[in-house]
Amino acid sequence: MPSRTRLLALVASLSAANAAFRIALAWGPPNVKPTAFLIIIAGVVAGPLPGMVVGWLSMIISDLATPLGAGPWTIETSTGMAVVGLLAGLMWHRSDNISRLKMALGGYLLTMLFDIGTAFADSIIYQFPWWTMVLGLYVPFLMGGFSPYPFGFAHELTTAVLCGTIGPSLTNQIRKVYQRASA
Repeated sequence: MPSRTRLLALVASLSAANAAFRIALAWGPPNVKPTAFLIIIAGVVAGPLPGMVVGWLSMIISDLATPLGAGPWTIETSTGMAVVGLLAGLMWHRSDNISRLKMALGGYLLTMLFDIGTAFADSIIYQFPWWTMVLGLYVPFLMGGFSPYPFGFAHELTTAVLCGTIGPSLTNQIRKVYQRASA
């Protein structure tokens, strides 16, 4: 088992990288960011609790530094990404070899869970019907949205593509470095 120092370094590195990507891409295409992907990687490599911490820290730190700043959404998004990291760790931490298809599908579903969960939380906070918030993720123009851009689908597809293309190899490389001290 890797040392606590290595665990802390991994959690800090992935949280900082995630926050930096969110800040750097704040004005890029909406929801096309590696946030959920890196949180899933944290859960797979380090386990459920470190994955949860990376999910929570990534969102808190980046919300404090992005142009919109922190707000009520920070609580729901940080909690949601913490759940993504926790579930990724529970599903795959003990797996030696995760196929690209399984990782892409799992990444898609975990991100969808996050998107629907935060849409549901938004419906409670802002007192909108929950189904309009969820439908707005995928077909916003039908719900009277300002944009035809499918925010939920873009987020889920970005995560699935990253998980399916570089997820397994990145996981293996980080595991080699992360577990080197214990060998």
